[in-house]
Amino acid sequence: MSVKSIIMPFASKEDGEQRLEGALNVARFFDAHLDVLHAQVGTEKLMPSEKLLVTRKFYDQIDKLVRDYVHDDMVQAKQSFERLCALLNIEDEVVGSNKSSAKWHDIFGYRGEIVAVWGKVSDLIIIPQSLNGQTSVSFEAAVNHGGKPILVMPRKQTFFNPETVMIAWNGDKPGANAVNSALPLLKKAKQVVVVTSEKYLPKQPTQVDLARYLARHNIDVECITFTHKSRNTGSQLLEVASEISADVIVSGAFAHQKIHQKVFGGVTQKLLMRSNIPLWMMS
Repeated sequence: MSVKSIIMPFASKEDGEQRLEGALNVARFFDAHLDVLHAQVGTEKLMPSEKLLVTRKFYDQIDKLVRDYVHDDMVQAKQSFERLCALLNIEDEVVGSNKSSAKWHDIFGYRGEIVAVWGKVSDLIIIPQSLNGQTSVSFEAAVNHGGKPILVMPRKQTFFNPETVMIAWNGDKPGANAVNSALPLLKKAKQVVVVTSEKYLPKQPTQVDLARYLARHNIDVECITFTHKSRNTGSQLLEVASEISADVIVSGAFAHQKIHQKVFGGVTQKLLMRSNIPLWMMS
């Protein structure tokens, strides 16, 4: 597998330039194409029922205000994107070319629905770290419906050239899926470290099994274990990541089914909330 098609939803201008530059540099790292999906919601979606409650004239005035605001927002963000592409020497997609490329898409619709659709025909979904520490609509849509790995980027990180990659390993399926999807990343890294809590050491497949699997892909790894303490495992993983100067953490996105929704586990929540480096995740 290689990473050749990347998507990133873009719906707000908060840290917009940094997020765009970071995503463009991810595309450069993989020599991939990036589709920036600028999602905006029009009046008909913001106020679907209000149309029946107000006069046509008043509704049209609201609609014009919303569309003017959306237009101005789109123009400013797109200008930043085009300026960054020129600065980084990234052009529009050329079929058959191995150079990194990028394209801007103005799309009216709900961000989650757009991610769910476009994610199915991409290799990687870039999601910015949430401002409030909670899982975002984009992240949940990517995990539940996108079917592809997710790269959660710190909102202000503009560079991407990871040398040390840490794998958080406990033998579960989401972690195995994350590792398998991250092979293109692991092959480019200078150092790969597999980190496991001692309480998961006996669980199969073990660190040794994973190291053997990765060796067949010509990826050498170092294995580390840490003593499980009473506090959240996610916090301990972040401590180890800091100690080894990891640039990216590869981890499963662990979710528990609760009625009709998925509730993300404590380790996943802690990583999403506290990590100051990118997270490569998959469920």
